[in-house]
Amino acid sequence: MIKVLMVEDERGAVEVFKNLIGRHEDNFRFMGAAQSVKEAVARIREDEPDLLILDISLPDGTGFDVLEIIEEINFEVIFLTAHENFAIKAIKNNAFDYILKPFQSTEMNEALKRVKEKISSKVTDAGTKKIALHTQEGIDFINIADILYLKASSNYTEIYLVDGARLIASKTLKSFQRLLEHPMHRVHNSYMVNLHFIKKFEKADSSLILTSGASIPVSKQRKSELFNFFVKEI
Repeated sequence: MIKVLMVEDERGAVEVFKNLIGRHEDNFRFMGAAQSVKEAVARIREDEPDLLILDISLPDGTGFDVLEIIEEINFEVIFLTAHENFAIKAIKNNAFDYILKPFQSTEMNEALKRVKEKISSKVTDAGTKKIALHTQEGIDFINIADILYLKASSNYTEIYLVDGARLIASKTLKSFQRLLEHPMHRVHNSYMVNLHFIKKFEKADSSLILTSGASIPVSKQRKSELFNFFVKEI
């Protein structure tokens, strides 16, 4: 499910997009709209969208200000604007698309179709995909399929493998989230799990029990997203 956040202060434009994205509910999940730079930055950090529909002109700045503050852009961006003269700057900011307002449904539908294809193409077969971890002794090459879960530890990440080994990487969990695709999934601010090793969900304490017996907490904000994924897969 592709999470979509809109940054737009015109209520009419938000309603039009909300109705349009509702026709794509099998592939997209609308997270709502932010109306300012400040609100957009907070929502992006909280909701971690896959796609940002970003108006350039905002009450307290511009859409470009939002991207500059965020710095680490791990989502696709479709810019909205009433002014053609922003096109070159949008392209330089690695925009997936640039749409003039008022936007046409056919143009937006086509953009959503293409962004879905791009995001879907990132999902690879993790059974043969490896990551390289730098250690004091050298570089360890780890099969993603062999990772049970990852745990944030300050600016480091603990990596737990199916054979019981534990590795320490000098990367943040957020860095791994950008790097790893399905079946790795972030379920908590401090944890990512391999969905292939989930055995049970405990309602009492909102946790996942893995096949190894490990108990992994699931945050309230990420629980519905996790369940939506399994409903889609079924």
